[in-house]
Amino acid sequence: MTSSGNGHSEGELWRGIDFSGLTVVLGIGTGQLIAILNQQAHLAGGQLLVTSRKPHLLKTLLSFQEEGPLTLLLAHPRHLPLIDECADLVVINGILREIPESGFRTLFEEIWRILVPGGNLRISDVIEPLQMDYNQAWSERNRIVRKLGEALGRPTALSVDIKKAANALRAVGFADLGVSLLPGYNLTDAWLEDTVNAIRMMASRVSNPQVRSELVHKDVNRLVSAYKKGGQRAAERFVLRAKKVGNLSLDMEASFTEDDLHEPD
Repeated sequence: MTSSGNGHSEGELWRGIDFSGLTVVLGIGTGQLIAILNQQAHLAGGQLLVTSRKPHLLKTLLSFQEEGPLTLLLAHPRHLPLIDECADLVVINGILREIPESGFRTLFEEIWRILVPGGNLRISDVIEPLQMDYNQAWSERNRIVRKLGEALGRPTALSVDIKKAANALRAVGFADLGVSLLPGYNLTDAWLEDTVNAIRMMASRVSNPQVRSELVHKDVNRLVSAYKKGGQRAAERFVLRAKKVGNLSLDMEASFTEDDLHEPD
């Protein structure tokens, strides 16, 4: 598996992708990526199919249908109601972290099924924050979310283990794997305020009074202190690339690059 860091390599990540066929996107994210892909599919005369298992998120994209060839589909990512070998490109947009690692292979087998031979897969998500000064606030945020998840008996979806994802891709048969890291977005005062408010709201549901008090006072204070050190960023994003073996996919250079697709979580 090849890898690359930040810098000039970002502009190369989406080159060689043609949008005149069918692009299938799993996950909506902020919607910015969907808007760009919709525009490119329109310019190329292709089709864009966006899937999600959350109806309220799909509704946020309804206005995009006036701007390009966008179709919305309510579906589970591991059980897509699509025929075999119909997609030229599949994009997993920020939802791999929601899939248990034991389910990676099942998901990738479903992607393999719908991709044409030679079709491309792109996975965009976040990794666990690096042990760097600028990641301290995000690390505290993740620690608190995991503590809340344990207290409430809920799973957490915070990051992706790239090596485990790559191993699952290889096990299914994907080839030409490569990964590139992108810097996390800058954290702002608005991010801190929203995060603190969300923590306090979730902490109010914790039944254990000691844990609830720790979350509202001690843990929130640690988060604020880390943020006030300045220069804080979210965890690094990654784009993991893979190809289904074969030679039937479309092959035209894209008119835009990963720089255009970079978006915060």
